[in-house]
Amino acid sequence: MPESLIPPDMPSLATLGPVVAIVALSALFRGFTGFGFAIIAVPLLSLALPPLLAVALAAGLQFLGGLMDFRGAARSCHWPSVRWLTAGAVVASPFGTLLLAWLPADAARLVLAAACGAAVLALLVTPGFRTIPGHGTTIAAGALSGLFNGMAAMPGPPALAYYLALPLRPAQVRSSLMVFFLFSATLSTGSLVLIGAMGRRELVLILAGMPLMLGGSRLGAALFRRAGGAHRNVSLATLALVALLTAAKGLAGLLGGGP
Repeated sequence: MPESLIPPDMPSLATLGPVVAIVALSALFRGFTGFGFAIIAVPLLSLALPPLLAVALAAGLQFLGGLMDFRGAARSCHWPSVRWLTAGAVVASPFGTLLLAWLPADAARLVLAAACGAAVLALLVTPGFRTIPGHGTTIAAGALSGLFNGMAAMPGPPALAYYLALPLRPAQVRSSLMVFFLFSATLSTGSLVLIGAMGRRELVLILAGMPLMLGGSRLGAALFRRAGGAHRNVSLATLALVALLTAAKGLAGLLGGGP
């Protein structure tokens, strides 16, 4: 890439190495589990990048990755729930983005760690519904997802809790989450553009990360097919580790022990 096209505020080469590894790992996790790119990527990226940049990079990659998988996922997703979840998310997502822009970096890291921990709890203790819940419940779950989405490009914890509780086939749950995450990424990307957090630097990083997103997702999907399932225990252990690392970084910064 010509030097004139490289934004002057790009992260250093020393920072980009960990970013490459994090994006590849998160894409692999996404392909393997059917969810979780932002849940993994945002907290880990926030260890190497400012949280707002981490969110912008994850949102852009999730948007492009969702477009890549939309055609296949749309065939088997549960469209009624996706529509009402999206309606709730549309209302709440901008408020989450404003909160992210307002929070100090280390406080934002603690919020991201809490969101990641919420995903672990959602996977552990989600109660099941015997029937599909009404529109009010679905819109409320969508609004909570939208708040997480705007603040961290992470609609996953509330959406996971909702879909894991529904009496749907695993294939429907997986596809519905992928379609909803595409819509959520569209909302968060739009909100980031509106507050000026999605500029040339972010676009360059997103485009550079797309091969990693594509390759990691494809490899993860192949591993999923070979293993025959998403292995909840692997997902839980990974998410818990990410939450702990991110919380430690945020606490160190707030207590004066970090940059």
